[in-house]
Amino acid sequence: MGERGKDELAQDLSTDLGNVLRFNRDGSIPKDHPFATTSGARPAIFTYGHRNPQGFARHPVTGELWVSEHGPQGGDELNRLSSGANYGWPVITYGEEYGGGKIGEGTVKAGMEQPVYYYVPSIATSGLSFYQGSQFPGWNGDAFIGALRALHLNQLIFGPDDKVTEHRLLSDLNLRVRDVKQGPDDNLYVLSEQGSLVRLTPAD
Repeated sequence: MGERGKDELAQDLSTDLGNVLRFNRDGSIPKDHPFATTSGARPAIFTYGHRNPQGFARHPVTGELWVSEHGPQGGDELNRLSSGANYGWPVITYGEEYGGGKIGEGTVKAGMEQPVYYYVPSIATSGLSFYQGSQFPGWNGDAFIGALRALHLNQLIFGPDDKVTEHRLLSDLNLRVRDVKQGPDDNLYVLSEQGSLVRLTPAD
């Protein structure tokens, strides 16, 4: 859930805005939720302090949940979700006000999570997917994120010591990439706002 331009609500547990919510398949609230018994808190909240989540994916090996988010002017983020965690918006951010100007208290604060990766300047993140397949074995475990503003498919490679390496694919096509998913054939499918669906297959 985005905070709909009311940034202070992302730190307010009495509202659903600026949060990731979790439900059982029947719509009920899981009993192990971090704020299920917190007075005044919305019981469905799993994590909070989010600005504008765009992509959501489960890692195919670890089962962890990840979210890609729009920052303001800069500061787009990729976050690994942990139950009850606070992801900082608008208290900490790597972005700034539109037209310039500081937001919040800086980039780090005790009790608030750091993004696994952030983008300055903004690429306008969209859909998120992790690859795990036979067509591109060298990409197994990599994250793929659409870029609406920067017009490419963003690839993040995770190395030792939490090092993340970024590659920008399909830049020559000038597509506003809205979503990316691995198909049943283990190829990658990229959906653009221009109305095209692009299939990535291995080179001969």
